[in-house]
Amino acid sequence: MRINKNMLNLLTAILLFTLVGCGRFTRFGGTDIESSTGPEVTDGGIRFSVYSTEVKKIAIAGSFNNWSKSVDFLSRTDEKGVWEITLPLSAGRYEYKFVIDGKEWVPDPGNINSVDDGFGELNSVIIVH
Repeated sequence: MRINKNMLNLLTAILLFTLVGCGRFTRFGGTDIESSTGPEVTDGGIRFSVYSTEVKKIAIAGSFNNWSKSVDFLSRTDEKGVWEITLPLSAGRYEYKFVIDGKEWVPDPGNINSVDDGFGELNSVIIVH
């Protein structure tokens, strides 16, 4: 089977859409951030986690903290690059993003639930019961 340039472009677009859409990676500023586990319910609240060996700090900003990028910082839990934070969220619907090194706002690559943020990008969404 001979693949022409248009077919190759289409296959490449489908692959990239699949990888990004499935939370495999988010590329920003030349740095990769990957899904660790996505949001998880724990005894202490909701645990948010991501994986990256290339960043210096990661915050989480959302409707639960008035979109502050200087309040809730993830901690690097091991030398392998897992970052996490557990927030004691009350029942409700929350939108959020990760803030990488204080400047890049990115949705959670481990959470497929999202909405338009009004600026042409996406906010991740979590509903706590």
